Amino acid sequence: MLFQIFSSPIASGAQLFLLIVCILAGLGAGLSLIDFRSTKAPKEVKRK
Repeated sequence: MLFQIFSSPIASGAQLFLLIVCILAGLGAGLSLIDFRSTKAPKEVKRK
């Protein structure tokens, strides 16, 4: 699907814009996941 988008005859500025948006969305998702994992409180193990 991405290959069809980037090989379609649209302006190169639009292709560059879509590429930047995809990269930023991927980075944002990755950073959010890393931040969530680092701020999540570890589960305490209850001992009897």
